[in-house]
Amino acid sequence: MLRKLLIINLFVFFVLPQSILVGQRNYLFTREWSVSGYIGSSNFHGDVSDNTNSLLNNTPFSKYFYQDRRLGLGLYVDKMFTPVFGVRGNLLYAEMKSTKESDKIYFTGNLFLYSISGLVDFSNIFLGVDKYRAWNFYGFIGVGYSESRSTLYDMNTDAVKGTNGFRMYKGSYRRMTELTFPVGLGATFSIGSKAEIFVELTRNVVLTNKLDAFPVEKTKMESLGLVNIGVTYDFSLPNHWSMAPRNPRYNGKSTDPSIKAFNKKKHVVMKTKASKKALKQRKKYGRKARRKQRW
Repeated sequence: MLRKLLIINLFVFFVLPQSILVGQRNYLFTREWSVSGYIGSSNFHGDVSDNTNSLLNNTPFSKYFYQDRRLGLGLYVDKMFTPVFGVRGNLLYAEMKSTKESDKIYFTGNLFLYSISGLVDFSNIFLGVDKYRAWNFYGFIGVGYSESRSTLYDMNTDAVKGTNGFRMYKGSYRRMTELTFPVGLGATFSIGSKAEIFVELTRNVVLTNKLDAFPVEKTKMESLGLVNIGVTYDFSLPNHWSMAPRNPRYNGKSTDPSIKAFNKKKHVVMKTKASKKALKQRKKYGRKARRKQRW
């Protein structure tokens, strides 16, 4: 599983931009930025879980779908480099709870996630590039690390049976940190020229068997899924932040040395008494000529 995730990440970040994105319009660094805030409900997938709240086992119309779900909050910062490919930064905080009835145990905990992902717009790939399309579908996969803390309890007595993320270091408890792979699918709907709402399904795969404070030898990884809804705001950075070379603004002055010398000489000539006298003669001659034409 780990090898597959690494291969998919390498494909999204390196192969995809060089293959299907060839010939696509490239956006300036200052353009096509967005920031999103979202809220979601989390569900745990691991050893301490009956998976009754999974979409594969129950629909949102079932009461079991909402069992052991907890709150998740997050922030995205996206930058699109082409109409198809972009990069997403993610900051997530989520609470966790899960129950295993057969072993009469449950656990609670929380998790922080910091990650960067490759973002792919499927609508622009399969339906053609359309900036004004109301609906858009996308996917992302990336890599990051998580900080978690969890406590395992007995269902009958609520006695603590195990903990994780409480390692003492220099007088304070340190959370468990692990490599994490976020992956997700979502859809956006435009509600204005610079705003969208979105819904998405995400799964954060953590490379540990201790996320639920109940390690099992055969388990290599556990995960936290979320169903999110959020709002996106599109914006652009100031133009002087651009990393692309810009043409200097023309101010009417040449950079050619010979032309600069000529302009300087011409400027001096125009300031002499003779030039002023010649200018008066031209004006006087012009007035006389106009009088003759009237007569």
